[in-house]
Amino acid sequence: MPRFELLPAVDIAGGTLARAPRATGELNPLDVARSFALDGAEWLHLADLDRAFDRGANASLLADIVREASTLGVRTQYSGGIDTADALDTALASGCARVNLSSAALANRDFVSDAIRTHGERIAVCVDVRGGTVHPRGAKHPVGELDDILAFLSNAGCARLILTDVERDGALSGPPLALLERVSHGSCGDIIASGGAANLGDIEALVRLTTFTRVRGAIVGRALLEGRFTLPEALERVRKVENHGAAQPSERTP
Repeated sequence: MPRFELLPAVDIAGGTLARAPRATGELNPLDVARSFALDGAEWLHLADLDRAFDRGANASLLADIVREASTLGVRTQYSGGIDTADALDTALASGCARVNLSSAALANRDFVSDAIRTHGERIAVCVDVRGGTVHPRGAKHPVGELDDILAFLSNAGCARLILTDVERDGALSGPPLALLERVSHGSCGDIIASGGAANLGDIEALVRLTTFTRVRGAIVGRALLEGRFTLPEALERVRKVENHGAAQPSERTP
């Protein structure tokens, strides 16, 4: 059974942890990242929401987190508005293990192809899905049809997709299992699911996909911050499913 990566999210805006419950007040992203590392995370998902929405950037803070995570033996993926050569260079210079190009980058396919060709598995590409299109969050228009984008990324040799159903992101309404299955059939790269997981049952369902799809991990954010489950609980559920094998493929229709 393929190994499943669970990536707790550290989303940053204005130098603080974004999406944190109000009762907690402002949280230091570096402290949160360190806490996840000590709780057993092998990967962290770092997202600069200010860069993503063109409000500035938190490059220095993200670089600090990458360095701290590295000292604790944790790998990082760097995300948020990576759609230009300068943004890519900044992310790579942090020393992170992986950079996620944004869905908006797909408007410039030459840039995406060059990044994949030059940096190989160190590059993942975000695919934000709305209906049958790839539609970057915050953008007025889609960048293309989903099937066409998937064919392009396969031909470009993309090693990994970060797949998000835009309607489910942050909604705690469950992961888009049928969409993940569908995209898996159209992709030659591994898939990391992003958004929707609300409970340990959702984590288990995602892990079970690994035996018959290309899903190899999931990003979890809001559910952890709201205390719906802890990271150790989630990691234990992942390993339990891996150790006991997975169920047969579902009969969901994409």
